Amino acid sequence: MTTEQKNKASGKNREVILLVVIALIGAAGLIVLQLARKTPATRTDERSMVQSGTQKNGGAAVTSAPIQHIPGNLVTRDEEYPEVGQPFLFRMTNFALGAVYELDPGDGKGRRTFSQGALKHTYDKTGQYQVSLYAKYEGQEVKLQTVTKKVVVPPKTERVEISPLIDN
Repeated sequence: MTTEQKNKASGKNREVILLVVIALIGAAGLIVLQLARKTPATRTDERSMVQSGTQKNGGAAVTSAPIQHIPGNLVTRDEEYPEVGQPFLFRMTNFALGAVYELDPGDGKGRRTFSQGALKHTYDKTGQYQVSLYAKYEGQEVKLQTVTKKVVVPPKTERVEISPLIDN
């Protein structure tokens, strides 16, 4: 064998050895990356990132949009006015079983809890009140609706005096 042939053979061996070493280093790097990962890659990681991104709207915890939608609406009519000193019935539609619904009547007396979609409240003074509906469900509290209610003085009933009947 000539020196030229020996150099070519040893050059090929060096190339093969270099390729094998590079392949081993790459495989070892992949194994280290897989072992270093603490949790398996799943789609839930992506979903939790989307959910936390939607919650960063800068609002208060009560008014921020929840992940779970809680239904509930106050039944209100514009021609329906609460009267001072008279119980007024607040009603709800579209309420979920298991949720706790509370009403802030806006008069400073605090929240009151609905029972089977209804709640009676008596106002002491006339005026405009911001009435707010809240729902609590699975650790979440959401402000569902705010309406303005005008509390009025009840209409005066006229008393008709009937003269006594006199028998002769």
